[in-house]
Amino acid sequence: MDKIKNIKLEYIHIAVIILGIIFISLSIFHSNLWFDESYSVALASHSFAEIWKIGGNDVHPILYYMCLHILNLIFGNNVVVYRIFSCIPIAFLGILGFTHIRKDFGKRVGFLFSIFSYFLPFCSMYSGEIRMYSLGLLLGTIMAIYAYRIYKNNINKTTFMFFGISSLAVSYTHYYGLMFAGIVNLLLLIFLIKNIKTRKQDLIKFVVTAIIQVICYLPWLICFLTQLKNVSKGFWITLSFPQTFYEILTVQFDGNFINMPIVLTTAIYAYLVFLIFKTKKEERKPGTWAIGIYVSIIIIVLFISICMKSVILLNRYLIIVTGLIIFAISYFIAKDTNKYRIISVCIICILLSCFSNFSLIKENYNTKNKECINFIEEKIQKDDIILYSNAINGAVITALNSFNNENISYFYNKEHWGVEEAYKAYAPYMEIKNSLEEILENYKGRIWLIESENTNTLFNEIAEKYTVTKIEEREFYQPYKNYSYTIELIEKF
Repeated sequence: MDKIKNIKLEYIHIAVIILGIIFISLSIFHSNLWFDESYSVALASHSFAEIWKIGGNDVHPILYYMCLHILNLIFGNNVVVYRIFSCIPIAFLGILGFTHIRKDFGKRVGFLFSIFSYFLPFCSMYSGEIRMYSLGLLLGTIMAIYAYRIYKNNINKTTFMFFGISSLAVSYTHYYGLMFAGIVNLLLLIFLIKNIKTRKQDLIKFVVTAIIQVICYLPWLICFLTQLKNVSKGFWITLSFPQTFYEILTVQFDGNFINMPIVLTTAIYAYLVFLIFKTKKEERKPGTWAIGIYVSIIIIVLFISICMKSVILLNRYLIIVTGLIIFAISYFIAKDTNKYRIISVCIICILLSCFSNFSLIKENYNTKNKECINFIEEKIQKDDIILYSNAINGAVITALNSFNNENISYFYNKEHWGVEEAYKAYAPYMEIKNSLEEILENYKGRIWLIESENTNTLFNEIAEKYTVTKIEEREFYQPYKNYSYTIELIEKF
């Protein structure tokens, strides 16, 4: 009878994986962009050497951009292909529940891990995001799995190899990944040193693996120090209590449709705490260590923010280490003997995820998303230029448009942001100028102004200095990421 139940659970588990992959894929087949995605798309079109150089002036490492460039070489600058690439890591994350978590922690934990990998509300949001979060999530989770296997002495010929590669790769994907890898490597080192009498050979293998990681990361350290210097001068993230606390607490449960009710989030975490205390002390360690590392990263980030006087704590960055939370939830819920509580939590998460994904689908496939770019494409002429002082809106237009081989975009860096090197990602289609004179002094012809909603600030500034006439003005709303545009077509004489 138990054998029959196990076979049934295996088939159900496989069905969950198939349905989960379909579910997280429903919203990704579109070519809209928001600013951060436009940066990824723009940088992917450069060579490996240029990505290294330009990316060194951004605020993230460059492995993800390198991966996009490989896709660019094969498929061209295809936004949908980039989104599929972001979906694949979360698809594999759920598969790990069947192939790894199930093997290490039992069928129930593996089954729940797959469910929560696909049906927490954040999963659909980040499965189609052209950013490094889903890749970092998968790499960090793989690293943690193999670190645990080393800890448990469940080692084969490839264990240290997979641990070292995933540890190095997540460090090259995101700086939260670097902190994650640093903590895990340090904890393993301490443990192996404490048990050197019985684990001497493993300690030697670990030290060799760690040295290789350090050597391979050394080339990036110069870029890292440059980025650290830039961030220390001021970063756009701010701390706002209780809003920041709320966002951190709900990041895994907050969907696209509404802000996750704090009461419901608190109830889920209270249930988790209840299960932790209910679990025998000797059985708690895997789950509590996962939670401990997750919380430690938040504390380290807060400490760095205070020391640098520049906030680097952002809820979406925590997606990189969310594999720890998915595991902890799965591990402790699997210990619950009340199946109705388990089913209730799963149903709540699935329903929230369904509502979130439905909202995401409506947003991503809304025909209004294309109205702005279609309007420009229909009317732009060969010698027209594009001008904007709002890099957020303007860079999206630069990355999206298919006519930019002939039409140069100018970012009027009115506030003198120190972004010249980082924004070379948009070259050669975007040039950065610090004054209007550099752009317009010797220019005569049509200019497309990209402004925010209901603003004519840039037009008014130009009109004060030059003789211009406004040909047309239109306002557009892009439901995708809630962007608004005021498009003005003017002519300078």
